[in-house]
Amino acid sequence: MTDRRLALPLALLGVLLFAAGLLLWWQAPLDLALHHALWLGHGPADKPIVRLSALGGFLVMGPLALAVTLLLLLRGERREALWLFATIAVGRLIVEGGKDLVHRPRPPLADRLEHVTSWSFPSSHSAGTMMTGVAIALVARSGWAGLLVALLAAATIGWTRAALGVHWPSDVLAGWGFGLAWVGVCWRYGAPTRSG
Repeated sequence: MTDRRLALPLALLGVLLFAAGLLLWWQAPLDLALHHALWLGHGPADKPIVRLSALGGFLVMGPLALAVTLLLLLRGERREALWLFATIAVGRLIVEGGKDLVHRPRPPLADRLEHVTSWSFPSSHSAGTMMTGVAIALVARSGWAGLLVALLAAATIGWTRAALGVHWPSDVLAGWGFGLAWVGVCWRYGAPTRSG
């Protein structure tokens, strides 16, 4: 079953989150205030939150997406595998290209509890976790429970990026928004029909 009715609410929520990220960026004093409110402050670099945050990075999300893609192929679900791979791979490329185009600096170096050198907007950890989790939930036909797990995972990873001081809150909102909107659009216009 490919329930495309989920596509529109996912895409609309994503657009709203992305717009909220842009609006927060334009309201720099509020973005800065939220940054300070969410930031964990100085402390040891080996905090558990650093390891938790790493779960949303490409080195974890990429292999996860590839493993699910391979599993789908082994089950003979080629269209689902192709959709999953293409959705996440192209979405990741758009996020990284967007970061290079926007060139937004990260929060002050003194605030960062993790060494990061790339540009800041949007948060690729937030976007990648959202895209990967929601896309897998959709192809797995896991219903609302799967979507809820994916959303909670993305929310957690996004929070860690702000708490570690490596992203502005607006970056995180925009990352969530892009990831959700992208998967919603891909599901609406390319959702695979059930194989077999």
